[in-house]
Amino acid sequence: MSLNLEHRGLRLLAVAIIAVLLALLAWREGQQRWQAFGQWQALAGASLALRADRTLSAEDLQQAAKARAIRIDTLEPDTAHWLVRGRLKDERVLQDWLLQLEREGAQLLRWSLRREESALHFELALQR
Repeated sequence: MSLNLEHRGLRLLAVAIIAVLLALLAWREGQQRWQAFGQWQALAGASLALRADRTLSAEDLQQAAKARAIRIDTLEPDTAHWLVRGRLKDERVLQDWLLQLEREGAQLLRWSLRREESALHFELALQR
């Protein structure tokens, strides 16, 4: 009878040890996932902060336009925005350029586009 109680006690002890080890493994996995989540959240916050701090420069506008074969005739800095006038061949190029500028942090305030003999003429107001 006492031998049966000893085996039963050993089985209970083994089950308890296994349960504690499983709980410890689950806790460690949860901690690692929480830390990874925190790192991703911090990275996203840093990315937003970098984007918010970036201001649009005349050089940025010139380079982006040149890469898309857009000719900028005038570039006037105002207190809060840029006034940009220029020419291009295709309106889709303007659309792509504006999307690129928005990804880089610019905000389009207003725009106009008119067709003349040899090209399309545009006027933009971009927030700095």
